[in-house]
Amino acid sequence: MKRLLIVVVLLAALFGALPWAAYRMGMGNMDAGPVPPLPVGYTAYQANAVWEERKEVLPIALQPITPWHFYSLIWCSRNDENIEDFLSCGGEYPGLRAAAYVAKRHLDVHLVQRGLVWRYLSRTALTIWISRNWSVEQLLAELIRLKQTPL
Repeated sequence: MKRLLIVVVLLAALFGALPWAAYRMGMGNMDAGPVPPLPVGYTAYQANAVWEERKEVLPIALQPITPWHFYSLIWCSRNDENIEDFLSCGGEYPGLRAAAYVAKRHLDVHLVQRGLVWRYLSRTALTIWISRNWSVEQLLAELIRLKQTPL
């Protein structure tokens, strides 16, 4: 019984620490982090257009998440056949698709190790970071800037 308790405690610790370790590894795999853009003047039409282009739903909002939210994203997307639905979770996490797009565009230039696992780990970590450190206005400003910048 004592051994079972030790195993359960160790598994719980691993389950709790794994997302944060993956987050730190992903954030460490870029040569420079993104600089939050200064909010710029834009029209409601521009904001709605870039928001809907990223397949986000209105109203415009950004839900901050932590690395632990990754478990709930996996759980709620378990029956979705479209990988993009992974980030929507039925609208529970608004703004994540937009943040993931900004993260992808940043990592296209600043990723250090470019393997498939590293790319997704870093994109996930940077998406989390953007959701926690940028305002929705900054995210919109960056989406508008990226739309005006060719790939």
